[in-house]
Amino acid sequence: MQSRGVEVWRSREQAAEEKPFEIEKIMNLRRVFLFIFSFIFFAFALSGCGREKGVRLTFWQFWPSDVIEPIITEFERANPGIKVEMQQLTWQNGFEKIVAAVSSGTQPDLCELGSTWVPRFAADGVLGEVTSEVGALRDSLLFWESCTLDGKIYGIPWVAGTRALFYNKELFQEAGLDPDSPPSTWEELIECARRIHSPRNGVYGYGMNAGERYVLFKKFMPFAWGNGGRILNQDLRRSEFASGENLDALLFYCSLKKYSLVEKQDVLDMTFKQGKVGLEISGGWNLKTIPADAPDLKFGVAVVPKPKACCGVHASFAGSEILVTFAKSKRHKDALKLARFLVEKQNMIALCRSAKSVQPTFRGVENDPYYDSNPLERTFVVQLSTAIAPPPHPRWPEIEEVIESTVEEVVYGVKKPEEALLEADRKISSIVSNAER
Repeated sequence: MQSRGVEVWRSREQAAEEKPFEIEKIMNLRRVFLFIFSFIFFAFALSGCGREKGVRLTFWQFWPSDVIEPIITEFERANPGIKVEMQQLTWQNGFEKIVAAVSSGTQPDLCELGSTWVPRFAADGVLGEVTSEVGALRDSLLFWESCTLDGKIYGIPWVAGTRALFYNKELFQEAGLDPDSPPSTWEELIECARRIHSPRNGVYGYGMNAGERYVLFKKFMPFAWGNGGRILNQDLRRSEFASGENLDALLFYCSLKKYSLVEKQDVLDMTFKQGKVGLEISGGWNLKTIPADAPDLKFGVAVVPKPKACCGVHASFAGSEILVTFAKSKRHKDALKLARFLVEKQNMIALCRSAKSVQPTFRGVENDPYYDSNPLERTFVVQLSTAIAPPPHPRWPEIEEVIESTVEEVVYGVKKPEEALLEADRKISSIVSNAER
């Protein structure tokens, strides 16, 4: 039997032996804790470093996700340090949203702008100048004039849209016209419209636009440009709208009314799909919607007729989408990297192939195998080669409004063509003069 004193001694001895063990145990626990703490700290540190080294680009654009996201995914795969955050704008309020963002300093790194908006933003000094950074692209892309102001370049042309002549082959046959021979001149156009026109049977020869902002000038000016007419002179400082060439074009445009359904664009497109309009000038979006909405419709696409077989040009409206950076962008270099990727030929074709409504700005793209196998889309590319962009004037929206109200007044007989053109010329001259002050 052990005495109590022995027990006490043993306890002390045991304690003396166990104490180093506990100390060692505590030390080991501290080492483990320090290891775990260090691991977590370095993990967070590494994660933080990753965020600092990575780039998040904001890109505002107008395309639906199924059109643009596959291309952006390819860009991110090729540039693992860059993440693109996209926002889709609408043409109804996109301009106002961009203006508000610029005013509040929340503009994106890269933005798609309609070509008629670029001069105004450039004149206001909010766009980043890229003249010295796009030299290698100058020879491969079209429509640089749409993003150039006073000799300085403020963006990169991406894709472009134009208008072409759609015609109903069945109505051509019923009218005794060759469905494989669309009209090539003004005289042939009005003759086709006349022979097809039968409002008693709900069939109209031509689809004429009126009463719609941003649309009417795109339907009238192709005839004026094709006849050699202009809106402003070469240096954009003088109106040339009241010219004889523009007067002839306006008289011809109004002469189509007799054989036309006069309506807004969406109504004309719908009526064309219903087989009730023989001819209309419209956009490439129909190449996507007609097969879906009217798969049995037999139709063709041709370039816009020119004044005469011997003279004039198959002109049309050209509107391009411009990729711009902003003067205060903190990620200008990476934004341009994304822009250069988007304007690569295969990426432009991929977007146009999906959207149908636009064509690449890449020179010579009509010879690409894709367009050889898609002749209707190729017609739009060919039309683009003779299409004309509106003058890149900072006050263009006001000039456009004058042109549209003038044409509409003449179409509805409110004013005589000569009188209306002279008045429009005075208004445009005033707009241009005020812009100089």
